[in-house]
Amino acid sequence: MCEALRQLMKDEIQAEKDAATKAATDNSRLASIKSLMKKMKLTAQQAMDALSIPVSDQKRYSSML
Repeated sequence: MCEALRQLMKDEIQAEKDAATKAATDNSRLASIKSLMKKMKLTAQQAMDALSIPVSDQKRYSSML
C-alpha cells in the first residue's frame, strides 16, 4: 500500500511540475509575441511565425492575446 501511495504522489507531483512548466512556457511565448508585435510592428501571426511557434499552437496563443 505504501508503495502505491508513493507512486501516486510521485505521479501527482510530476503532473504539477509539467503544468507549471507549460504555464511558464506559455507566459514567456506570449511576452515574446507581444514584444515583437510592439517593437517590430508585426501582426500576431508574423510574430508567431518569427518565433517558430507551430501552427497547431498558434490559435491557442491568439486567443490568449
